[in-house]
Amino acid sequence: MRRATLAAALLCAAAPLLAAPPPRSAALQALDDALPGTLINDPTKLDWPVFGDAAAKAVKYPDAPGGAALQVNVPRAGAHIYDVGTNAPIEAAISAGQRVTVAFYARTLKAETPDGQGIIAVRIQQNIAPYAGFADAKLSIGPQWKLYEATGLAERDIPAGQAVVGFQLAAAKQTIEIGQTIVVQGAESIVPSAKAPEMPPLLAGKGRLINTINAPESWALYGPGLGSKPVEARGTPGLKALQVSVPGKAEHAYDLGINVPINEALEEGDILNVAVLARTVSTDSPDGLGRITLRVQKNADGYPGFGENVVTVGTTWKLIQLRTQARLDIPKGLGAVALHLGHARQVLEIENVYVLKEEPAP
Repeated sequence: MRRATLAAALLCAAAPLLAAPPPRSAALQALDDALPGTLINDPTKLDWPVFGDAAAKAVKYPDAPGGAALQVNVPRAGAHIYDVGTNAPIEAAISAGQRVTVAFYARTLKAETPDGQGIIAVRIQQNIAPYAGFADAKLSIGPQWKLYEATGLAERDIPAGQAVVGFQLAAAKQTIEIGQTIVVQGAESIVPSAKAPEMPPLLAGKGRLINTINAPESWALYGPGLGSKPVEARGTPGLKALQVSVPGKAEHAYDLGINVPINEALEEGDILNVAVLARTVSTDSPDGLGRITLRVQKNADGYPGFGENVVTVGTTWKLIQLRTQARLDIPKGLGAVALHLGHARQVLEIENVYVLKEEPAP
């Protein structure tokens, strides 16, 4: 599979994509050659229409991927997340059953959300009523430029010129910048990635993985004074971990913590096995052990959840496991495993969080 440095390839692209012959410019063809799958949009264009109660402007940053972005200021949360948004056009036709993947750079300048992260719901859709779409993903957007992805299989044919990448922005009062956006067909991922670590043997046969492992950058950290940094983690599958520093005991353990996204919808009655590979570096607790409250929750409407359990974390690497049953339905994009950390002043290292759903016997 052909690979190249994505940001470098984007910087080279400077001419419009042609939907049909004559051939593309050399720059866009080079970009297509560097990507997995087939490029079906023009990532050099950011003059997308913005709809809803929002102000938008084009901005340029020499240090941003591609050097430019679309800045959207949403003055208030809408009744629906799709009340404010923007659509990036896709030139090619899309056939039912075809895999399409979108990757885009984004960052949050400010957001009135509990964790300060912006929120974007992204989907690929037909831009005529009833706006049928696929590859839906609700993403937390941090303050630094990062490449985000969504992928899915088309459920219907969409003629050329009718498909768009829809960015829905009305989840909160927020200012978000969306940079260069790439859409390909025929590939599950645009971002080159290292081979994922194997599942720990202790989790063998305990269900199907429904979260993304080896990706602490997708976790949402929150709470006053909570610090974090990547560290080496010798003796663990991925050889790296996220070190989290809790400045002191909080009024409530949930005042400081981490939310780890679950990739699928949950239904009442589902059996989940949650596991955390972690260790304690230091703590002021009397027994010298760190503590985490584990909980599966819906990240909306009062944060209802289930499976709440306080677990101790020793000073050597250990896989902590919790088996629980869903007590409510949680839509896709709203589920998370919460790690509440405000039990004491403590420094913990977390290598991975695993969420597995037990499958019914055939």
